[in-house]
Amino acid sequence: MRSGAWPLQTPERKTPAARGKRVMTEKKIGAPGMALCSRWRAAVAVGVTAVVLAGLGAAIWALATYIKTAEDTGLYDVQVSVADQRLRVFDSAQRRWRHVCSSGANQLLAAIGCEEMGFVRAINFSVTCAPDSSSSGHEFFCVKESELTYGKKIGTALYPCHCEKGQIVQVLCQDCGRRMLPEERIVGGVDTRQGSWPWQVSLQYDGVHQCGGSIISDRWIVSAAHCFPERYRHVSRWRVLMGSIYNTPIHKNVVTAEVKTVVYHSSYLPFVDANIDDNSRDIAVLSLTKPLQFTDYIQPVCLPTYGQRLIDGQVGTVTGWGNVEYYGTQAVILQEAHIPIISDAVCNAPDYYDNQVTTTMFCAGYEKGGTDSCQGDSGGPFVATDCVSIRKHTIKQI
Repeated sequence: MRSGAWPLQTPERKTPAARGKRVMTEKKIGAPGMALCSRWRAAVAVGVTAVVLAGLGAAIWALATYIKTAEDTGLYDVQVSVADQRLRVFDSAQRRWRHVCSSGANQLLAAIGCEEMGFVRAINFSVTCAPDSSSSGHEFFCVKESELTYGKKIGTALYPCHCEKGQIVQVLCQDCGRRMLPEERIVGGVDTRQGSWPWQVSLQYDGVHQCGGSIISDRWIVSAAHCFPERYRHVSRWRVLMGSIYNTPIHKNVVTAEVKTVVYHSSYLPFVDANIDDNSRDIAVLSLTKPLQFTDYIQPVCLPTYGQRLIDGQVGTVTGWGNVEYYGTQAVILQEAHIPIISDAVCNAPDYYDNQVTTTMFCAGYEKGGTDSCQGDSGGPFVATDCVSIRKHTIKQI
C-alpha cells in the first residue's frame, strides 16, 4: 500500500505536457499486491499524496505535498454552506471566515475550491447577493485572477475587500466518499457487505485479479505503480471490475470497464532499476474508455485535501481481495479490516522498522499483529472518515 506524488494532465486540458510521468496505451499492468493477512506487526504505508482531481475535461495531478502525522486536524480552509452553497474561505490572519466576491474567475474558483475540499469536481456555480456588512471595512475576499491556478491553495489568490459588486460566489460540488447503504462497523479481516465500499475495484489482467484500486471520478481509477510491471503492459488486456463484493464478472451487480491509458510515476525507482528497493512514488492512474454511471454500488472516494494531516491513532479501513492467510489463497469476497495509524516514532523504533520509515511514509496496523493487508490487496485504498463529516470517506494511502 504505497503512493507517490507526481503531475498528471488529461488530454482535454490546454496546459503544457506534464513532466515526470510514464504513459502506457498498449501495455500491461499488474503484479499481485497485498491482502488481509493474520501475520505481521504494523503495516508500513508510504505517505499519501494530496491527489487533486477535477472531473470531465479537467486535470488530474498529485501535489508533492505529503500528508504527515500531526496532533491537530483543523477544518478545511475552504467551506461551502450546506444551506445555501455560499463559498467561504478562512482568513488565518484575522481568524475569521469570509465570503468570496464574484469575479471573472468564478468557474475556475469553483473547480479549485471543490478540489481543495476533496470533492470530485464542481457541478455548478452561481452568484447571489452579498450579506449586509456590519461595517464599512473589508468584509469579503476578492480574487486576484492572475494568481488563481491549479496546484495552489485558493487563499494565495485572495485579498480582503469590500466587494463593491455586492455579489458573492455559490458552489455546488459533486459529493464523494459516501456509503449509500446502512453502515455496520466490523473489526478484523472479514467479509464485507455489498455496497459497503463502493469505490473499491478489482484490476484484472486476462480475467485474473491482480490488484485493487479506487474510483476517484467517472473516468479515473487510482492504484499502485508496482501493479504494472513490464509483463503486464498490454492495456487492452486489462479490465476494471466494480459494483460488487465479488471480483468475478458473473455476479449481477458487477460492472466491467475497459482501460484506455495507464499513467505511472516516472520516478518510481523499481521501474528504473529492478535492483532498487524504494517504494516511494508508487502510484498510477488508469483512464477508462467510457465514463462511469454512479449508483449505490459505484461511487468515487474523496481525495485528500491540500495540506490535510494524518492523526496518530486514527482508525482507517483497508479493503481487498488478497490472501486471507500469509501463504493462503485469495479471498472470493471483498475483505475489510480496521487498523489505526501508528506514529513515526513508534514505527521507527529499533524493534520495528529502525528508521526506515521516511517523511513520505506512515505506518498503520497493530503492534501485536493479527490484521493487515497482504498479497492481492496492492493498489487498494486505506480510507478514513473525514474530520468534519464522519460519513465522508477519504483515501489516505494506496
